[in-house]
Amino acid sequence: MSEAINAKGSVQDWIPKDPGKKPPRYVPKHMATIRLEQKSNKQAWKTMGPAKLELPSPSNYLKKNAKRPKDLLLCCQYNPPVICFSLGTGTGGQKTSTTTVRLPLHVPPNPIKRAVIQTADVKPKPSRVDFAQAHKQLLQSAGLIPKYIVKKDYGEIPKYLQQRREAEQQVRDDQEKLEKLKQATRQVSEEERNGLKKKWHEVHREYQGLPFILYTPSQKGRKVHMEEQLTELEKHIRLLEKFKTIYISDADAGGSP
Repeated sequence: MSEAINAKGSVQDWIPKDPGKKPPRYVPKHMATIRLEQKSNKQAWKTMGPAKLELPSPSNYLKKNAKRPKDLLLCCQYNPPVICFSLGTGTGGQKTSTTTVRLPLHVPPNPIKRAVIQTADVKPKPSRVDFAQAHKQLLQSAGLIPKYIVKKDYGEIPKYLQQRREAEQQVRDDQEKLEKLKQATRQVSEEERNGLKKKWHEVHREYQGLPFILYTPSQKGRKVHMEEQLTELEKHIRLLEKFKTIYISDADAGGSP
């Protein structure tokens, strides 16, 4: 069916077709600067490799780490330390002269012998070995060597325990004081309540007996004193009537009106 529609020699082939407009070629924006940088950074012999290369030695053929770059090792001459010896006793006001003498130290050049000499003075640390399981443990780290008994405060009570003991003792003392105060207190009786009222009536009777016109300063001072006394008694009576049970100490009971 498709061949019949688009067959060669069709009338549709004679219809002119629009060829279309070809898009412009892509040109980078920074092409000029890129070319300039390439020309400026380009150096001689850089694109063709180094000018001279060290030829590999036939003795290093197929050897391990033969192509790895070697570190530059500088072997310097060994200089033994300078030891100063003082010549002369220096007594009698005489000057002492010092000279420097270099003593040859017999250090073997062989590293194996040097390591043997250096490790000869190393002493093993005291340790404990469990032969059943071949477990080794140092005595110092295991706490088997008594090293803390040399301390100055060995055997003394730590400061934080002393502070805690003092705080507990302070709490006990406060509780004892509070209990003593509770034992020293007592309840106000009805006789004391009535005694305040009787005293108020007595002072009030004396206050009413004062003259209306006061001539002397002593009379005026007595009137002011009696007014203050009545005010204080009324305050105490009002407090006693407000609360049914009131506890007072013996010291307060002696000074109560």
